[in-house]
Amino acid sequence: MRFVYNRRPLRILRTGHKVISPAEHEELRNADVSNRQDFLKHLDLHSQGKTSYLEMSRGLAATGIEKWTFDTNKMTMTHYHKRGNIMLLEEIE
Repeated sequence: MRFVYNRRPLRILRTGHKVISPAEHEELRNADVSNRQDFLKHLDLHSQGKTSYLEMSRGLAATGIEKWTFDTNKMTMTHYHKRGNIMLLEEIE
């Protein structure tokens, strides 16, 4: 399973061991107020291949998104505002 822990990629192996690598980018500041329309715009641009992962991450942070998670059992992806509110829960195809 792959996660991001404190801006650093974290991978948990089947053996239970954890592998943490150095941070890939600077810490991103999350907006206090969410903007759903701009949030969805940044996701759409990235899904079209028009932005890099870092550009998308910066855009999501600017719209109040703090983190997103993947549930590989339910095949869903959930985006959370920095206050913990779910901004989007979508099924992964």
